[in-house]
Amino acid sequence: MARKKKADSGAPQLTGLELEIMQVVWDRGNATASEVGASLGKKRPLAGTTIHTVLANLRGKGFIEPIPTVERVLRFAPVVPKEKVATRSLRQVMRDFFGGSPQRLLAHLVKEEEVGEAELSELKSLLRESKKKESRP
Repeated sequence: MARKKKADSGAPQLTGLELEIMQVVWDRGNATASEVGASLGKKRPLAGTTIHTVLANLRGKGFIEPIPTVERVLRFAPVVPKEKVATRSLRQVMRDFFGGSPQRLLAHLVKEEEVGEAELSELKSLLRESKKKESRP
């Protein structure tokens, strides 16, 4: 019996185009190939065959699945939440560029990006909460 691949922590990363298409599916909740094309066509026109190929790749990787519909086209829904992909991607960046150190990653972001007082205050609050959780038995 064939088992469906799941997009987990060991799954391959998304390519740039796969990520663009996943953004459309996540934003819409579900989408057909033509809806993806219409959404991306404004900034990046793609051939229908390209969109179908990428959707097939995403399905094979376990990121999307077809959902039941009365339409005569396939409609796809995300299997993996956007936040999970973001977390996995961020961890990969942290490993590849910052020696696996969250502190070095955060320091880099604070140095390189304009971070307002409100954002800094929120970061400090998050760090205090994290520290409280660590000190609990």
